[in-house]
Amino acid sequence: MTLDLLAWALLASYVIHLLDETLMNGGFVHWVSSRFWPGYNNRMFFWFNLGAILGISASNVLYDLFGGHFVVLPLFWIFGFAVHGVTVHIFWTVRQRDYSPGLLTSILYWVVAYLTVRYAFSEGLISAVDFWVGAAAGTVLLAGFLTLAPTVIFPALARRPSSRSA
Repeated sequence: MTLDLLAWALLASYVIHLLDETLMNGGFVHWVSSRFWPGYNNRMFFWFNLGAILGISASNVLYDLFGGHFVVLPLFWIFGFAVHGVTVHIFWTVRQRDYSPGLLTSILYWVVAYLTVRYAFSEGLISAVDFWVGAAAGTVLLAGFLTLAPTVIFPALARRPSSRSA
């Protein structure tokens, strides 16, 4: 039951995080489009985050219904977003000396990750293999994507000349 609640707490944290990214310091869309990727817009922000909400929800339901190795799915999101708070929100706030929308509510991710380690993993509710697979996948795949996609990858792709215009 502990991890079930923590997985759903992550979804609640994500929704609160989206409010932070929407309302603080001009919003995350403005923050990204003015610093990295001029083509980033509210429509992209909406669809990406809707997909993430559906992905988190589906992962939680699969774990709720089937348990076992499906624990890897909520762990993917929990640790991916916890690392994202560091690699994007802390890093860019410090580097640019300007608040990265989402920084404050990243604390909620760190709380959920801590509670997951303390009360689910340390208490033996998650096998070591499942824990490390979920945590590593979230760190590498999700946090890696969230760190590099809006700041490096998509801006570089947008700057490339289109082969269709030749």
